[in-house]
Amino acid sequence: MKGGRALSTRKGQSKNISQVLIILSGFILIFIAKIDVFAMRSAQSGLSGVVAPLYDVISTPVRAIETMFEGVRTVASLREEAIRLRAENSRLQRWQRRAEILESENRQLRSVLGAVIPPDREAVTARSITAPGSSFSHAMLVLHGPNKLVQVGDPVVTADGLVGYIIDAGKNESWVLLISDVNSRIPVLLSSSSWPGLAIGQNRGQLELSFLPLEAEPKENELALTSGHGEILPAGLPVGRVVRRNGRQFFLEPVVDLRSVSFVSILVRPEGQEAPSVTAFDKFFTPLPEINDGRVLKGFSSKDVLK
Repeated sequence: MKGGRALSTRKGQSKNISQVLIILSGFILIFIAKIDVFAMRSAQSGLSGVVAPLYDVISTPVRAIETMFEGVRTVASLREEAIRLRAENSRLQRWQRRAEILESENRQLRSVLGAVIPPDREAVTARSITAPGSSFSHAMLVLHGPNKLVQVGDPVVTADGLVGYIIDAGKNESWVLLISDVNSRIPVLLSSSSWPGLAIGQNRGQLELSFLPLEAEPKENELALTSGHGEILPAGLPVGRVVRRNGRQFFLEPVVDLRSVSFVSILVRPEGQEAPSVTAFDKFFTPLPEINDGRVLKGFSSKDVLK
């Protein structure tokens, strides 16, 4: 009996202690809830002041590593971009060179588009493949292609005017004697006054205007056109403009810049039309005399001849 009462007494005491602890815990929680909010914030700020430097120390190497990896990725990206840009630049340079070539050819071809073509002639476009002249001979080789009816004496022009005429016709190429050559003789008429004359090449930039009538008074900058005399060159092709020198000396400045000729038009005769005779052509082409290796006795004495 006594043992049962003691056991029940202990259980009651344990229950009372538990209730006291629960009540005490409630009072503690109420006390904590009543703590001033400012104190909590001060504690939080103090804790942040302690943690922030530690976080900065830890995050610095982390940021450095991230920056390094970002730099590696950037370098790799820049390298790929540089390779792509170099390839694109090379491709653009090729296109630029091709465009420059085409632009140059178009500009040169435009120089023959407006050429004056007489009704009884046909134009054949040809390319110059040699330099237009030297100190001793002003001639030009032009490439016109096969099956062209190019004949000796055919005029060669650009949109500006007369360049020269054919002196040797081949199957694929022909030689052109420029109007500036010393062997060139071009019969001309002055456009304003209609005075006839002869434009003679000087192997220089200008042509000599000779065989003018005594009463002729050419005007400065007056245009000289081919007269058509001799039926070698058609009439009306611009040759040059008058430049006055001292006294009665007159020269012609060619209307065509012979130093920069690249494409020309050869005015050929239609099929079936015969070229003029060689005798007529010789009136306007006076080649240099052939060298005579024979000994000339004029001026020698009989003693010299015997030697």
